This record gives sequence, C-alpha cells and structure tokens, in this order.
Amino acid sequence: MIAVFRVGLPVVIGIIVVAFTGWAFFGDLAARIGDDQNGAGTGSIHMTNARFLGRDEQGRAYVLTADGAARDDANPMRIALVHPAMIFDADGANPTHMSADTGLYREDTRILMLDGHVTLHDAIGDAFATNQATVDTVKGTVAGARVAGQGPTGGIQANTYAVLDRGQTLVFKGGVHSRLNSHGGQFTLEGPPGRKSGH
Repeated sequence: MIAVFRVGLPVVIGIIVVAFTGWAFFGDLAARIGDDQNGAGTGSIHMTNARFLGRDEQGRAYVLTADGAARDDANPMRIALVHPAMIFDADGANPTHMSADTGLYREDTRILMLDGHVTLHDAIGDAFATNQATVDTVKGTVAGARVAGQGPTGGIQANTYAVLDRGQTLVFKGGVHSRLNSHGGQFTLEGPPGRKSGH
C-alpha cells in the first residue's frame, strides 16, 4: 500500500496542477473573448449608470451621467461614456442640459468630448443640435461646429458656436443665418463667414 501511495500521490498532484492551470488559462481567455464581443474591451474598469459630480471655477455645480462608463487601461485619465448627459448649473435657477450618443471625459483636464446627436436645451426653451461638442467643465464653456437651433425667439444656423457662462451667452460665427420672431412677424439676419454675428 505504501508503494502504491508513493507512485499514485505524485500522479494525483500532477493531475490537479495541470487541471488548475488549464482552468485559469482558458477561463481568462473566455472572459477576454466575451468582453470583445460585448464591445467592452477598451477598459477593465466598467460602470453602469455612472454619475459624476463637480463644480466649475466659479463654484457652480454640474452633474454628468451615462448609461455606461469604461476607464481606458492605456490611459486611466480617459473615461469612455455611453449615452452621456450633462446638467450645467445643476443647483441654479436656469440649468442647461446636454446629451449625446457617446462621450470621452478626461479627468486630468476635465474636458468632455461629446459625439453623435449632440443636443443642448436651455431653461427658456431654446434647443440646439450638432454632431460634436467640446465641454470645458472648469470654465463652464461649450464649443463646436455646424449647429442649428430653434426656440421661442426664432431659429439660427452657424458654422461654429460657443456657449459661455453656463449657457448665459451664445456666440455664433461663420455663415450665420438667423430668424427672429416678434409679435409683428419675422426678421431674417445673415452674417458673413468668419464674423461674430450674434450672442
């Protein structure tokens, strides 16, 4: 019996070691394949229903939410967002809302890049649509290209735009076409490319 144990025990130990090693390797491989198939292979740290809170340089609060968030393994300062939404001056009387298909937030610069069906709604009912926007959460500014807006006071189109003071000031430049509504009718304004045409 002792002779059998001397031979059998090392064999059993060897089988256990091989089985454990194979399980660890193939389990990790299967997890990586699953992440790639689900489109979550950009980062190992993921969060659903993400929520970020912060304040700009003037102390005004903003809230950034997203259906999903993934931190970049190569650069931990980069966070990819799915369906991000942002509220400027969240605790103020006139908050401004933004949303997009995707976003990229950098924790080092606190810059948010929005892409795809970007919309902005202010407190008085103006709505603006564009494809891309760069949000500086420190200064409370938004900038981008190719914007179209519509609201109670009329409509506007421009090649570039900037939102300053958390939505209190709007600047449009380049090929500006604006329609202003009044009690007596409508007025149409056009500005030459490259010139500030209204705010």
